[in-house]
Amino acid sequence: MTRPGSSERRQEPEIFFIDLVKSEALLDAEELRAPRLSDDDIERARTIADDKARRLWRSSRIATRILLERLAGESVRQIPFQIEPGGRPFLEEAGPHFSISHSGSAAVIAVARELRVGVDLEWNARPVQMSQDRRLRIIRAAERLASQPSLSAARDSDVLKAWVRLEAIAKARGTGIGRLLTDEGVIGGAGPADVPGSDMDVRDLAVGDAYVSAVAARHLPQDLEVLTFPTDRLAPIL
Repeated sequence: MTRPGSSERRQEPEIFFIDLVKSEALLDAEELRAPRLSDDDIERARTIADDKARRLWRSSRIATRILLERLAGESVRQIPFQIEPGGRPFLEEAGPHFSISHSGSAAVIAVARELRVGVDLEWNARPVQMSQDRRLRIIRAAERLASQPSLSAARDSDVLKAWVRLEAIAKARGTGIGRLLTDEGVIGGAGPADVPGSDMDVRDLAVGDAYVSAVAARHLPQDLEVLTFPTDRLAPIL
């Protein structure tokens, strides 16, 4: 993987793209060596009936906990995550902030010491089945909230780009996507509510052609690097 700099020089947030399939064996071995999953994590994995989905979810959760430990140390091992009303997981005791999204066989994880951050990831080949009106509402909401190049409702890839921006904002705010879509008039039939429209810095992330991804936070560094989680060794990040 690309090795980040020292803790004093790390960007805030740090963002990682992970191939969950290629990293599965490594993550399983690391969890066996030094267990990090909480009892809640283990129970949640057991409730996922589909074997592939369960393995992908478990790998993403192990990776998240490894990355949190880089910032907070071993004291966060096996600590249960709490859930905000909007669905955002967090660590108590003012632990590092984090956000995770997985789609297909990959995940994006962002971690930060002090910055509330949101990320989202979508498989670019996923068909977008929704009405033209809903497409337009999603595009317009994303353009209002994120100063990005114009998108076309006629292209599935552009609708997905708009969607991940909205999801990232909702996660960073901690309100949940349903609240944001309602406030912005995407659902519910009304127009945008009188709510802050530019309180987040939103960026698209370079994660290859197979996926689209975005990150949101109150402020982001000018140059955002997406680090690749290791598929064959963990030494550079432990």
